[in-house]
Amino acid sequence: VEVQVTRHPIFQRQDMNIFSTAPITFAQAALGGDVKISTVDGDVLYTVKPGTQTDTKIRLKGKGNPGFNGGEAGDLLLKVNIQPKPGYERNGMDVYTTTEIPFTTAVFGGEAKVSTLYGDVICRIPEGAQTGRKIRLKGKGIVSMKNPSVHGDQYVTIRIQVPQDLSPEAKEKLREFQQVCRNDERKRRGSVA
Repeated sequence: VEVQVTRHPIFQRQDMNIFSTAPITFAQAALGGDVKISTVDGDVLYTVKPGTQTDTKIRLKGKGNPGFNGGEAGDLLLKVNIQPKPGYERNGMDVYTTTEIPFTTAVFGGEAKVSTLYGDVICRIPEGAQTGRKIRLKGKGIVSMKNPSVHGDQYVTIRIQVPQDLSPEAKEKLREFQQVCRNDERKRRGSVA
């Protein structure tokens, strides 16, 4: 990500400091990384710490307006603005995503590939999973800025894919399944009474 900083009236000026915002990607905020910042004096490479949050302040000493009469240059003060990442939501150190699973995986259980900030993982889906169920992926969230050995979690919400454009044979099998389920329900109600 490249941030352009120029002398412009839109910047607030206090003493010789320049105030601006620094947009960074969701991944840079979560994992850290280098951001190229173009200042009035040229480009500066700044390393964003893993776990950076929106509104974090970055001070680049001496990169503001030049000092008067040989005085010290002001600082460039940047306020971090994290750009959204489609499909990801952040709350503190935790990350929230959604994954779609086939109807049959919801019924019988199985596995689903889930994307995390650290790459794809295989997640176990329990038998009878319902839409809206959350699965916790421990340690797959955002790293703590204060303690790099501490990570948040990723919470994956399951959404079941409803089959479409079924063949006549598949429709017939589902109707049989529906009838068996109705009969089972009637038996349960009869045994409870």
